[in-house]
Order: sequence, then C-alpha cells, then structure tokens
Amino acid sequence: MENFLLLLLDKLCGAIVSLPLVLIYIFVFDRERAKRRWGWMALLALYLNAMYIVIGVPGIQYICWDPTLNLVPFQDFSASNIEGMILNAVMFAPLGFLLPAYFERYRRWNRIIAAGFFTSLAVEAIQLFTFRATDVDDLIMNTLGTLVGFLMAKLIFRHRIAVFRGRKDWLELMMVNAIVLLTIVFVRYPLMEVVLGLLKI
Repeated sequence: MENFLLLLLDKLCGAIVSLPLVLIYIFVFDRERAKRRWGWMALLALYLNAMYIVIGVPGIQYICWDPTLNLVPFQDFSASNIEGMILNAVMFAPLGFLLPAYFERYRRWNRIIAAGFFTSLAVEAIQLFTFRATDVDDLIMNTLGTLVGFLMAKLIFRHRIAVFRGRKDWLELMMVNAIVLLTIVFVRYPLMEVVLGLLKI
C-alpha cells in the first residue's frame, strides 16, 4: 500500500500546482466553455502531468544534453521492443480521447493526428535532454495511439462533445501543456521533497 501511495505521489505531485493553474487559466480566458467542460480539462491536465513524468521530463537540476537517436523506423522487432511500442500507443490513447471532449477543433481526425504528432515530437525533443532515447518508432506509435483514443471518443460520444467552437484552441492547448511542463521542470521535485518530508516517508 505504501509503495502504491509513493507511486501515485510521484506521478501526480506536480498536479497539485499545475491543475489549479490550468483551471484558473481556462476560467479566465475561456469562461463560457470552462463552465460546462472544466471536468474534461481537469482530466486532461492530470493526464498530461502523469504522461510527461512517465516519459521522463526532468526537473531543472537534472537537465543535461545526452542525445540518443534512432531515426530509422521499425528496425527492432524483439519482444521487448514490440511491447514498448504497444505501451507507447496505449499511453497516448487518452490524449486522443480527452482532446475532443473539450476542444471542438480536435473533433476531426486530421487535427487529432496533428495534435498527437506534435505532442509526441515535443516529447521526443525533450528526451534529448534526458537519459531517455529519442526514437522515431515512439513518434509513430504515439501518434497512432492518439488516433485510437480519438476513435474511441467518437464511438462513445459521437457528436455530443465539445459544443463550443474556439478559433484559438491550438493556442489554448499549447498554454495548458506549457503550464504542466513548467510545473514539472521547476516545481515538482522541490514540492515532492517537501511533501515527503511532511509525510516522513
């Protein structure tokens, strides 16, 4: 039980700060839609926080230039690599599910693919500054996973989601990502130390 609580704390500690900031942001700049859809945005912020931590976004003190690149797709079909590719797709499926639940812009398959691709591209670029490898296979599978999540959302919600149109939804999504990433990089690790100290773990 203690190990589970530590794992949960590790993955969601940054959300203690980023979630309120994201909600404040949407209620200030997107009030009408936020009144009805804030729950979806909260889930998206929690998901982004956990996802960026799982893929290895470091705190500012751990950032270093340590690039490991693979630019040739699908070279390795070992069991462990195939498992990793499947997990990448699964990890990005919630992105494809949650984006159209809040943003009207991402109710179209071409836009959701673009969102998944550029989010994954940002992740792979970040990994140039971590101990993780930057891999074109990850980029492909992450994008595919986003599309699978989108198809699940269309199947479940059909046309009952994201009723408000927003011309600058892409900018709002970028801001939400920026809030979560900056919190992880600059706040999460010091906050984690404080929380662990208070819990005496």
